[in-house]
Amino acid sequence: MEHLFIVNPVAGKGKTLKTIPDIEAIMEKHSLSYRLEITKAPKHAAEIAREYVKKYRNLRVYAVGGDGTLNEVLQGVAGSDASLGNVPAGTGNDFIKNFCTETEPLELLPRLINARPVPLDLCKMNDMYYLNIASAGFDADVVANTQYLKRIPFIKGKIAYIGGILLSLIRMKNYEATFYIDDEEIHMSRILLSAFANGKYYGGGMKAVPSAVPDDGLLDVCMINGVGRLKIFFFFPRFIKGKHIKMKEVNIKRCRSVRMVSPSQVHVNADGELFRLNELNIEIIEKGINFIIPSAD
Repeated sequence: MEHLFIVNPVAGKGKTLKTIPDIEAIMEKHSLSYRLEITKAPKHAAEIAREYVKKYRNLRVYAVGGDGTLNEVLQGVAGSDASLGNVPAGTGNDFIKNFCTETEPLELLPRLINARPVPLDLCKMNDMYYLNIASAGFDADVVANTQYLKRIPFIKGKIAYIGGILLSLIRMKNYEATFYIDDEEIHMSRILLSAFANGKYYGGGMKAVPSAVPDDGLLDVCMINGVGRLKIFFFFPRFIKGKHIKMKEVNIKRCRSVRMVSPSQVHVNADGELFRLNELNIEIIEKGINFIIPSAD
């Protein structure tokens, strides 16, 4: 068995690089064969994973970083017999929250290296894969505006995120779309946001779709009707805690596939990857990835 650690040096504000000596110490303590690669550019993690998947059988690949790093590594692992794990050292670390409350990387690492992989569902959106949540509308607008503000000198981190929320509120525009959910067609003319979930959490712990289970063979679709700027301040505290699902504006469906078609392009966020699209085709691949869930203490 070979263990491959793919480290994103940018994730977690450089936190990942500090974990390297500890990773080496833990692996050597347990006398396990391992390789360690540091990414050099966006998408490099997927390239590294693809190369190792070709060379090794019985490979365990760990994304050392946040959900964005995990998604990049997933692109290189999906479709292979390799197992995927996450040493959570990013900002949000949301997918791992579906399985444990501990997100300190060095606390989790000893529980990862000997844990048995379990089959989880995998989502395919157009020509990419994701593990956790894809969304369209207001929350993806926040991601886009946050990224825009981060290009401005001295605007970083939480300041950029708060600014992204404010800018999205100022520019807030509900969108129109038709959803084809398995055999059901739903048209909505004023959508605040829609989420297509395999996992429960995103955005640093917001419980966006509490009903989502990563191994039930189903995709949970949450469609939220447009609300005004004032009401949104009452809506999002409930959304953060997962208490929004009984609100009249919220419609949740469970399915195996969904297609969303909008007359105009909207921002779409899938595990941290940002797009502008007017059509999404998402399908669930039941038990499509072997994922390394940290063992119990």
